[in-house]
Parts: sequence; structure tokens; C-alpha cells
Amino acid sequence: MKKLVGPMLAFAALCAPAFVRAASAPDRIAGVRNIEDLAPIPGSDWVIGSSMAGGTATAGKLLAINAKSRESLTLYPSADSAGAKPSSGCPGQVAADAFKPHGVVLRPAADGHGAQLYVVNHGGRESVEIFDILPGTALRLRWMGCAILPAGAFGNGVAAAPNGGFFVTNMGKTLDGRDPITAMGGDVIAWTPSGGWRIIPDSAIAAPNGLIATSDGHTLYVASWTGSTITELKLGEKTERRAVAVDFLPDNLRWSRNGTILVAGQATSVPDVIACYTSTRDACDIPSAVAEVDPASFTVRCSLPVPLDMATVAANLGKDIWVGTTRGDAILRLPAAALRACTPS
Repeated sequence: MKKLVGPMLAFAALCAPAFVRAASAPDRIAGVRNIEDLAPIPGSDWVIGSSMAGGTATAGKLLAINAKSRESLTLYPSADSAGAKPSSGCPGQVAADAFKPHGVVLRPAADGHGAQLYVVNHGGRESVEIFDILPGTALRLRWMGCAILPAGAFGNGVAAAPNGGFFVTNMGKTLDGRDPITAMGGDVIAWTPSGGWRIIPDSAIAAPNGLIATSDGHTLYVASWTGSTITELKLGEKTERRAVAVDFLPDNLRWSRNGTILVAGQATSVPDVIACYTSTRDACDIPSAVAEVDPASFTVRCSLPVPLDMATVAANLGKDIWVGTTRGDAILRLPAAALRACTPS
């Protein structure tokens, strides 16, 4: 088991002035289950959470969580979320009791009003579900369609592309029929409304999990879950790669408000996480960690343990960092200063 030893304990000690205060009385938003991924809505107090199926939850949902009031509401499935009619590429909405969301990403509208939400789904089909976030005083989603993943592909993270499409980490079979580099994949694939699916060249990565992209879509950052690395892919005529290691199993990635990369994951072994993930347990004793990566120097600026089991995402909301989990009934709130207090690794 990958315990918090060596560098991780050193980081914890260095971060003690800011972190111990948070750890002594963890600030949690309770009553929100299995929030595997988070998508903050710019310019608002709302965050969209992907409430993942797992444990005793046989289906999932999309929640909106208010950062000030801490209230949560179900956005989808919902009776008023119907939108587009079925098309040849997408046969219709997934049944409410089959919806199983995973990674999520939000694309703000160019005019600042409304946005689109892309959601990786495993229920009823392997797909990316597409929603409009409707402007107005009441936060609502309207389902707009889907992109069915190629046969054998298995999506995890999703990132918006500037051409109206998106990138997806694929932990399943490759699109060209070649054997994946590991039993968990994988590579990065991309979808556009006009061109459908394609493989990102030279994107083979072991167990690709979290994914973010620069606003121009020219650079991707991918978490290799089993490899404990974050890989940068600069796209062009030839894909340029570089990687940095973290001392845990990295899950989702998120941009911080300062332009750094927030990484959350599990500080244990792969078999321990899989045993929890495939069980009916609603909580697991899985130690977790959060790190901050500087994309310019491509170094880990800070890494520290967090008091939440089986963490999967860390997202910057104002002066806080929210940490979600795929097994649990709460979101952890940390002061962003906890990371700033760390000495660079």
C-alpha cells in the first residue's frame, strides 16, 4: 500500500501552519453523495457536481451546489430537462434510472450568457451527454444530445475543445483496433460535430484519467492513474510530450484560479482502490492527497494529504478548494492557502 511516507510526510510538515487548522475541524458540505467531479460555473456561486453511481447507489445524477448557502438541487435527471429530439447519431436520453455520470466539463458561452456541459456517461451506453445550462435566475439544464463512444471505448475525463467538440480520456479499446498499452487503456480521443471521433496522435498513456485543455485546445494535460504522472501533450504536426510524477494515484485535474493545475487522487495502491470501486461499500478507508502543478516549469509546487477518503477531484472556488470523492456523502472544503503554504517539491 502506498502510505503517506517520505516526501508526503515532509510536505505535510511543511504545510502544517495552514493545513493543520483545516484538518483539526474539516469543513464539509454534507448530504452530497459520490461527487466524483466538479464543474464550477463562472460568475456564480453554483458548482455542478457529478454524483456517480457506486456503492449502494445504482444510478447517478447531476447536482448543483451553492457555495454560499450550501444547498444542493438535482439538475438531471429532471422532468423539465428535455430538449432536443432523438437523431440518427443519438437515439435519445438515457433512462433516468440508468444514468451514470463520470467526468464533467463546462464550456461558457461566448456572450457570457449560459453555457454547455459535457458529461461522460456509462449508463445504458458509453457516451458523452451534452446539455445547455440555461440562463436565468433558476439554474436549469436542457439535454441537447449525445456523442456515442466507439465500440469498446470507455470514457473517463472530458475537456472542451474550441471547435465545438471535446477531448476524452479513453480507458478502453483503441479506435484503430490496436491493443491498448495496459488493461486500463489508453489514449486520448477527440470528437467534433462534423468529424466524429478520432485518436489524438501519440497520446498513449497508461490508465488515462483526469484531463484538462488550454483554451486554444493546443495543449492537453492527462493524469496517468496507474503511472502516478501528469503528462503534457502539445498538439501539432508532431505531439510533444513531457511528464511530471506525483506521489499518489492522480484522478481528476482542474485549472486553479492562478492558472496552475490542481490534482486530486488516492495515496494507496491500485488494488485497494479497485476493491473499493467495485464493491457495494458507500465509504472506504482510502487515504487521499491533493497537489498543485505549475504548467510553466512543469514541477509539483505542493502536495499534501487531505482528510477525505478516496478523493477524486480538487476544484478552486474563490478562496476555497473543494475536494470531492467517488465514495462518500460530503465535499471537503479547504482554504486555498493550504497549498500556498507548502514549500515547492
